[in-house]
Amino acid sequence: MAVAKQNQVDISNEESFRLVLSFLKAHLPDSLRLWQLLDYVQRGFITKEHIWPCKLFVDDQNQMKCIVLVYSSFAFTIDHHLLDENKETSKRYVSFFCHQNNDHILMTLLEQCISWNQIKTIMFLNNDYRFSTMIESIVREKKLGDLNVFPGCQMEISRERLEMTKMKIVQQTPSDIIIRRLSVADATLINDLWAYKSMYSLGVIRHEIEHLPAFGAYYNEQIRST
Repeated sequence: MAVAKQNQVDISNEESFRLVLSFLKAHLPDSLRLWQLLDYVQRGFITKEHIWPCKLFVDDQNQMKCIVLVYSSFAFTIDHHLLDENKETSKRYVSFFCHQNNDHILMTLLEQCISWNQIKTIMFLNNDYRFSTMIESIVREKKLGDLNVFPGCQMEISRERLEMTKMKIVQQTPSDIIIRRLSVADATLINDLWAYKSMYSLGVIRHEIEHLPAFGAYYNEQIRST
C-alpha cells in the first residue's frame, strides 16, 4: 500500500500551480468544485488574500492522486479586514479531490496537512458521503480533536417528483406571479442581491443554473425569489 507524504504547493509558483490545475482539469467534472476555485485564483477573480491563510497539498508532485486545499473564509464580507482577527485559529474550510481507488492516500494526507488541534472549526466541503464517514472515523480513532459532526443532507429527486412539486407551487401562487426555470442571465442579479457575492459565487450560481433544476418567481418579468 502506498504511503502518502504531504507536499505543499506554493500557489505563487506558476508552474507548480499549473500542474495542479492541469491534473484537476483532466478529471472534470468530478473535480469541478476544487478546479473552479483554484482556476479563479489563477485568473485573479479571487486573490490569495481572500483565502488567506491557505495551504495547498498534493500527495506526489510527479504523480498526483490527491489534492487538498485548506483555506480560510473568503467573500463572506465585502471588507475582508473584518474577518476573524485571529485567523490562525479560526474556522478553516477543506476542499479536496481524490482520484478513484486512492481513498487511503487521501485520509493519510488529511491527517498530515490539517492542524487538527489548533483550529476551532473545520468544514469539509462538497465531498461524497463515504468520505464523511471515513473522516469521522479517523478523527475518533487517532484522537485528532474534539468532534462534533453536523452532517448535511443530499437527496436525489426524480424529474417527475420535481414537476409535481412545481405544479403544487404554481397552484398556490397568485396569478400575476410566474414560476419558471432560471436562465443564466439571472445569475448576475441573484449574485448582486447576495451579501457574500464574489466572482466565485457568480460562477457557482451560473453553473448550478445550467446543470441543476433551478426555478424562480417572476413578477412583471422581474425575478422576485429563487
